[in-house]
Amino acid sequence: MVMLLAMSSGAIDVVAFLRYKVFVANQTGNLVIISLGVAEDDSSSTVMPSVVSLASFVGAIIIVIWLRQVQVRRGHDEYVVRRTALIGGAALLTVAAVLILFQVDFEVRYGVIAVLAASQGIQAVVLTRVLGVAVQTVAINGALLNTVDLAFSGRRLGSMVAAATPIGYAIGAGVGAALQLIASAYALFFAAALGIIAVFVGQRYRRLDQDESDATGADRPPKSGR
Repeated sequence: MVMLLAMSSGAIDVVAFLRYKVFVANQTGNLVIISLGVAEDDSSSTVMPSVVSLASFVGAIIIVIWLRQVQVRRGHDEYVVRRTALIGGAALLTVAAVLILFQVDFEVRYGVIAVLAASQGIQAVVLTRVLGVAVQTVAINGALLNTVDLAFSGRRLGSMVAAATPIGYAIGAGVGAALQLIASAYALFFAAALGIIAVFVGQRYRRLDQDESDATGADRPPKSGR
């Protein structure tokens, strides 16, 4: 699941960078561009896309976290909230892909950038911990650090989970670049499909996790009642 979502981010970032000269998953580059623009008093076309991307990314994070808290308080399962968010992210990617497919995206360029960045903000929230390892599928710096740190700590499985982010991102970027040569829209359709597949993988993982928990609970001795 981590690798699927990281592949999606890699493909999306390639499209956004090659088409609009902006990042929508890895926001570090946008912060650098914005900082340089402020220092040089430059509000050029390279700065505004980064501002739109960063604002949309953060805005999506705030909205999804708030909605998640509301839904959990209402008794909804955390998995259901995550599944809904991932489907919503895939829907945003599909909208952007259709605009590109009909070649009207440059007329609403900032809107497309906002939609792509929002999809990645959603993804940044919905998957934060897998098998006890903190995971971020839209940024690779922390994942690289965790990969090495966990490996040297003897947590081989955790290291593999962390490594899935940079590996998946690189694969996704490569596939996205190849599809970009045909049509940018295909790369986004590919990324949206990966998000939907990740939903089903997550459902399978949830079932396995639940089965394991039930089996563990069945093996435990009954409580004393205190």
